[in-house]
Amino acid sequence: MKSILLLSILLSLFVFACSNGEDYYTPESVVEANIKYMSEEKYEEAMNTIHKDSPAYPVSDTMIKQLFDLYDLNYKIVSMKVLEDNDSEAKIEFVQITTKLKGPEFKNNQSRGIHTLKKDGDSWKIYSTEMTDFKLLN
Repeated sequence: MKSILLLSILLSLFVFACSNGEDYYTPESVVEANIKYMSEEKYEEAMNTIHKDSPAYPVSDTMIKQLFDLYDLNYKIVSMKVLEDNDSEAKIEFVQITTKLKGPEFKNNQSRGIHTLKKDGDSWKIYSTEMTDFKLLN
């Protein structure tokens, strides 16, 4: 009986710990959260902004871990425009500036692209990103 109770408590803690409870009710809010958590190097929270069914999810997982290990970067959204929003999929055009705070050689840059977002339950998540322009700043 004690082992069943202990197992239930541990399972409840695991489910609670794996969910940050944050939902993104607008397409813009998930993009803003992604940038915030990337700048703060909050791995779990950043991964929570990416759709679990995204073909890029495993690559994003690896890339984010490597970025956080090597660099301290600052990400800033310069502009964001909703191009489409049909309640299950949205497209957001963005311009982002990424600058190095600490770490090995890195070229500060400005990137432009289009995020495709899809709903995950009631929450928007980033499904894919198409880069349309990339400029070095230094």
